[in-house]
Amino acid sequence: MGGCERCRAATIAACAQAGFAPGIAYSCDDTVITQSLVAAGMGVAIVNGLALRAHREPGVHATRLDGNARQIYAATYGEPPDPPATTALIEILTYPS
Repeated sequence: MGGCERCRAATIAACAQAGFAPGIAYSCDDTVITQSLVAAGMGVAIVNGLALRAHREPGVHATRLDGNARQIYAATYGEPPDPPATTALIEILTYPS
């Protein structure tokens, strides 16, 4: 999921650094709605830590993504283990360059 222009650019840059281009199907700059879509199993989102501290949708699991200028997290639905595609995305994003 992509957010505002700045957040979408940060997502695209993080994915490019990891060697791939994300498939952004939804775009929303409201972190509560974004987390609700994630909790409903409709995607994976990159959100900032402040947004997670302000509101945390029940069932959303966050993984810290290190090595970025901003502290960002991958929000996924439920407790680990995650579905294979989600696990692969998080591994790619967290793999040291």
